[in-house]
Amino acid sequence: MKAVIAVVVIALIFAIKDLPGLYRKHRFKDMVVYIVMLAFGTWFSTFTAQGKATPSPLILIEMIYKPVNSLFTHLFHL
Repeated sequence: MKAVIAVVVIALIFAIKDLPGLYRKHRFKDMVVYIVMLAFGTWFSTFTAQGKATPSPLILIEMIYKPVNSLFTHLFHL
C-alpha cells in the first residue's frame, strides 16, 4: 500500500510541476495529452507496485477488432 501511495504522490508532484506552465502558455491540447498519459502511467505503475500482472494493451485492440470484424463479415459474407 505504501508503494501505491508513493506512486500517486510522485505523479501528483509531476503534475503540479508541469501543468501550470502549460496552462500559462494556453497549451490546452498538450495538457489533455499530458494528463491522459500521466493517468495511464500512474495506473500501470500502481499495478506494478502491487505486484499484479499488468494487463496487455492487445486486449483493448482485440475488444475493438472483434465487433468490427464481425460487422464486415456480416456485410460482405466473407
